[in-house]
Amino acid sequence: MSSAAVWHEVECGGYSADLETWARLAEAAGEGRVLELGCGTGRVALHLARRGHELWAVDADPPLLAALEAQASREGLSIQVVCADVRALGLDREFELIIAPMQLVQMLGGTAARRATLARAATHLSDGGRLAAAIVERPAASLAHAAAALPDVRERQGWIYSSLPTIVPTAGGDLEIRRLRQAVSPDGSLSEEDHVDRLEALDAEWLESEAEASGLRPLDRLDVPAAEGYLGATVVVLGRA
Repeated sequence: MSSAAVWHEVECGGYSADLETWARLAEAAGEGRVLELGCGTGRVALHLARRGHELWAVDADPPLLAALEAQASREGLSIQVVCADVRALGLDREFELIIAPMQLVQMLGGTAARRATLARAATHLSDGGRLAAAIVERPAASLAHAAAALPDVRERQGWIYSSLPTIVPTAGGDLEIRRLRQAVSPDGSLSEEDHVDRLEALDAEWLESEAEASGLRPLDRLDVPAAEGYLGATVVVLGRA
């Protein structure tokens, strides 16, 4: 497994507070196809595939997709994996449900990129299909209610990986998630690096407005509760206009 995939597993693999929400949405889609945008190493895609859903999974990072494919193969799961930019997606398929977990739409690089992603997703929805995107509403404001984060820790093949997040609000209302990544080898050697992700300021009403400009209409909002080390989220559910 690549370094990128290992850190993705360390930092995202233990999060489960949203899985019930995605499972409920997939059940409501019946036997239709489910497409996950920004699937990473497959935390959500694998969960839904284990429940019998037909999964397509898209990410722009080949090492993360390789880890997903390897795990799906070990479990005998069929997941159609696609390496693509969600802002320019063209799969020539329609889906009953498209999901964007883990605040993907707040990490795309601005309003234009987000609108492009929403517009491309809209072209992939079947009649009656749903697009569901998780966001942390006004993330800098939400920080006031967050508990102090603990490090994410995983052991893999004798190595110990630890990632300690520090969440820092910016003047513009965004959040920077700064992580100190430390890896201890089997012989006790320590290496460390810094990593930063940024969540753009966004709320459900704003996202719904952008979606309407991209050929979608608001249908529902679902709450995902805060979990240890993670902010709560709102899942904005959209359909074709």
